[in-house]
Amino acid sequence: MATTFYNSWVTQFDTMLRQTMSQQRSLVFSRIGPGAKHSGVSAVVDTWERAGNVLLTNIGRYTDTPVLQPTHDRRGAVMQTVGGAIHLSKNVDLVRALLNPQSDYRDMLARAAVWAKDQAILTAAVGSATVVATSPTTGQMTYSSQAMVSNRIIGTTNTAVSLTTIIAAAVLLSKASVPTGPQARTMFYGPGQLVDLLAITQASSSDFTNNRIHDQGFDGISWEGFNWVEIADVVDQTGWVSTATATARATILPMYDANSRAMIAMYNEGVGVSTGQEATSEISPLPTRNYDVQIYVSESYAAVRLWEGAVVEIIAKEN
Repeated sequence: MATTFYNSWVTQFDTMLRQTMSQQRSLVFSRIGPGAKHSGVSAVVDTWERAGNVLLTNIGRYTDTPVLQPTHDRRGAVMQTVGGAIHLSKNVDLVRALLNPQSDYRDMLARAAVWAKDQAILTAAVGSATVVATSPTTGQMTYSSQAMVSNRIIGTTNTAVSLTTIIAAAVLLSKASVPTGPQARTMFYGPGQLVDLLAITQASSSDFTNNRIHDQGFDGISWEGFNWVEIADVVDQTGWVSTATATARATILPMYDANSRAMIAMYNEGVGVSTGQEATSEISPLPTRNYDVQIYVSESYAAVRLWEGAVVEIIAKEN
């Protein structure tokens, strides 16, 4: 391949890949509030600090100033780097992918970067959080792990999600002083739970709601104080067989067993997301593979649940 042609292709493909990444719709990261995002992180562990709530107290004349003394909590997001590459044959694939605005290669890599980050956020929302404690005498930091509190996990395996369970999740968030309304709260659910959601009369009947979910679906609606977002697994779209199923490449919402999956109700600033490096690409020829072109994409980030009251996990049937 001529050097001039190759350099021109590399520059243009890299530019278009970055543009595609910025245009890909993130279903999870896009819901994270600005107060729960750190960028340009260079540390191995990014620390998140949170002060507990306090109230002002009555004061009298010539009295000592009341000291409120809020409690402090510090959590750590352990940075990770993810990446992957595809190889393009200069004889076939490279020409086909050259500057095609609908390039499957470019779209695939951009989606891979977005999905990986979304998966990490949801995993952190219900996973173990790193708690950072600082010695008041030496200043030395120690690390421990905080699993999801048991009373923040509701529902039953292999049991259809119900209105009662959804209301219970909203109540738990409210009792933890989580701001109310669909602009502050999100409910992530899987396609396999849609059947049971549509069967809830209070969700589908015009007697109870103005949402026309049998016309527009559940994804994107505001209901019971949540913005509802559907999260599907990443499947191999070329892997369809006679059984009309596709091979799952990655599970985004956690599965408990073959018949049960998590739904996640969370405050939009309840999970901290730390970004060290935005998704970037490196393009280079491979001398050991007949000078095929490798397109490598990587990004670094971390996520951590910032406080226990901000997330409720619902175990529900997976149809």
